[in-house]
Amino acid sequence: MKKILFSDIDGTIAKGNLPITYKDQEAVKKLRTQGHYFSFCTGRNIQETKLVTPHFEYDYLVLNNGAMIVDQNDQVLYRKQIKNEIAKEILKESYQKYPYLNYTFFDGQQTYGYINQKTCILTENGYQEIAGDFLEILDHTQDDIDIVCAFHPQEKLDEILEIQKQIHQKYVGIHATLNVVYLDITVDCTKGSGLKKLCSLLNQEVISYCIGDSYNDLDMFEKADHAYTFNRVEKQIKEKTEKQVDYVYEVINDMLEGE
Repeated sequence: MKKILFSDIDGTIAKGNLPITYKDQEAVKKLRTQGHYFSFCTGRNIQETKLVTPHFEYDYLVLNNGAMIVDQNDQVLYRKQIKNEIAKEILKESYQKYPYLNYTFFDGQQTYGYINQKTCILTENGYQEIAGDFLEILDHTQDDIDIVCAFHPQEKLDEILEIQKQIHQKYVGIHATLNVVYLDITVDCTKGSGLKKLCSLLNQEVISYCIGDSYNDLDMFEKADHAYTFNRVEKQIKEKTEKQVDYVYEVINDMLEGE
């Protein structure tokens, strides 16, 4: 039976945008050579994820905490977006209350940011300041929004948790996921729902494995057939998985054992 590995990116298989170890790269290649699948499963949008994918072979990308799925040819297999007016309302209300926080949004083409009180766009070299006002750019955006993000410059959580609470109280069908220190705001999807959706789209029986390192991976752990995390993470995360490792390639070794 085919197997598929869903891997978180940040802190799991990459640090920044570079692989944590070449052994993970080689193991992913071996997994695919033996006829199995590899998918990233991340809170990142596709532009952010494309900063990492040149270093790895892959079959699928589960993006925006499960709200978008694409294949290796960038064909969109599944996508749910925040309605334009709702995304604008969330961002403007948060900005008015907490103007010192950092915010980003992705419109399907470009990631715009209000970073350290400067208007920016994401490039292959990171966020670069541009001319213009962040809220004016937001106002002129016509398309629906894939994902909105909020985070504190000093990685504090009080304001972030308050925004999360307000969103869940006010909006139906919007999910605000705490990703370590980032608040990822999407439609009502999770990494776990993305995992299940991709498995159903494969139209064949597969055994699903996953690995992640944070609380936003918990639903993925619950939905996968086999869930892994790292020896270094908090006890509460370890308790939700069946096995702990030090590197992703160890999971792949388990998947390929006996083949």
